[in-house]
Amino acid sequence: MGLVAVSMWSACVPEESTPAEQAETPKVEASSTPGTATEAQAVRFTYPPLQTTLEQYSLEIDPKLLKRFEQDEDTPKQPAVLITPDGTRHDVKMRLRGNSSRGWPKKSWRVELPKGQKLDGRRKLNLLSGYRDSTAMIEKLGYDMLAAMGVPASKATYIRLVINGKLQGVYLDLERVDKPFLENHGFVDTEGTIYRCGGKNCEMKAEFDKTYQRDWEVSTPEKGSKQPLLDFLETLNATPEPQFVQALTQRFELENYLRILAMDALITNSTVEDSRSYVVHDAGTGRISYVPWDLNNTDAKYVPSTPPGKIKTADAKHPLFNFSLFDNRVEEQYQDREKKEPGRFRPIFSNLNTRIFLNPALREQEMVLLEQAMNDLFTPQVLHARIDAIHALLAPTALAAPHTDVAQFNDGPRYLKKYMQERTAFLRQQMATWRAWKPGLVLQAVNATQGWIELRNLGTQKVSTAGLVISTDLRNATKRNVPTHTLQPGQTLRLTQSQLGLKLPTKGALGLFSGKGVSDAIDALYYGELPAGQYYSRAAQTPTRWEVR
Repeated sequence: MGLVAVSMWSACVPEESTPAEQAETPKVEASSTPGTATEAQAVRFTYPPLQTTLEQYSLEIDPKLLKRFEQDEDTPKQPAVLITPDGTRHDVKMRLRGNSSRGWPKKSWRVELPKGQKLDGRRKLNLLSGYRDSTAMIEKLGYDMLAAMGVPASKATYIRLVINGKLQGVYLDLERVDKPFLENHGFVDTEGTIYRCGGKNCEMKAEFDKTYQRDWEVSTPEKGSKQPLLDFLETLNATPEPQFVQALTQRFELENYLRILAMDALITNSTVEDSRSYVVHDAGTGRISYVPWDLNNTDAKYVPSTPPGKIKTADAKHPLFNFSLFDNRVEEQYQDREKKEPGRFRPIFSNLNTRIFLNPALREQEMVLLEQAMNDLFTPQVLHARIDAIHALLAPTALAAPHTDVAQFNDGPRYLKKYMQERTAFLRQQMATWRAWKPGLVLQAVNATQGWIELRNLGTQKVSTAGLVISTDLRNATKRNVPTHTLQPGQTLRLTQSQLGLKLPTKGALGLFSGKGVSDAIDALYYGELPAGQYYSRAAQTPTRWEVR
């Protein structure tokens, strides 16, 4: 779903309109709790100083062992020698890292020192090739943005990599999320438990689909408990909407996460389900932190081998609310997978992102942070000079290395500056549209105990319910089941679960969809279990806010 590509409900709709006929303006307002948007930060976001040299790391490995990695991408760790910039030699083991990146001509590597040995406080090094982005800048800019905003995230440093005397090119030495990471980034509990989301997951939901997803895993310590993670996921998914902001603030480093979402929006971070990102439970604060990983899956990347003579332009129109029920790229990704493997996959998006963007107070707080990030980090006055400086830093190595698309690398500064301009304009338009939006047809009340749902027309013109879908599964919403009615402005329609052919669980999620697509939501509510006799309803005076009656 998105502001541009998907039709949305608005306050001004044609008489007896259907979802397919709605204007392309925002239509989702589902849930809210009282609150106000944060004001712009008193301290400006400032990029960390840019390195001025590329240090060289060299690996020496038996050529026969090196060839094994070409023949079998899953070859286990092999013995090698790492020579650090000071000339010191270290016995190490190395293997390929990544998923699809293992098939790239320019490989990414994991290098591990023996247990008990460390290099700059680290035992394991992640050396990323960045092959799929000819600018070699976007992933680095993402991590630098997080550093500028004060978010605990991996440090990313450019290096030169040489293997068996042959220059491989510019690499990104990316700090691993492990116990030293906790020590380096100010966590109170430096023995905290680190969890990593499974493949095709990172959805922040309590369950996973074994046909195409993998479960969360405890990354460290080796025998750490999953219970803090499970407790957090329960809070995230089942807290009643009126208490959601308070519960999330108590259990989660929310401000940092909103800044991560701002970075996601600026670099158009996509395919988050495959990022294998982390969450950390800090027993000292009692809160969970999200730590992003794998920022190379961005729509902005300058993919190598664009046809000669064709000037490439980055895709700057990924919807504002990334990896959520409101991201139409979720639909596109699902449809692409459905063509290749029918019936295997479902739409993949984050429940956390969706609940944040459903909540008007949190949504506005996120947009205020995004505005500050754009003003402080994403203007020509700030970013043009940094782009030029990075390009000059990398050029001597990149242009001398194999696997560099020279024309695209040289075009990188122009490409990124144009993307920055177009992305900023698009995001500002998206925010203005959301802020001007008024709700139309909405979920008005939900009584899971008695098994009924109410719809209400909050708009100014009558609306038809023809073809709509109400579903308790937000990832399966294409079976049209809402009876056709015409609702006048202010009119309410009560529907029973038997009329809709569904069973309302005591806790879960409920969505109202247009029936046109798997992620084309009109309204949605995540709800928790209530005592008998109570139900959820929009407030009479402030219908954007949910309350319990």
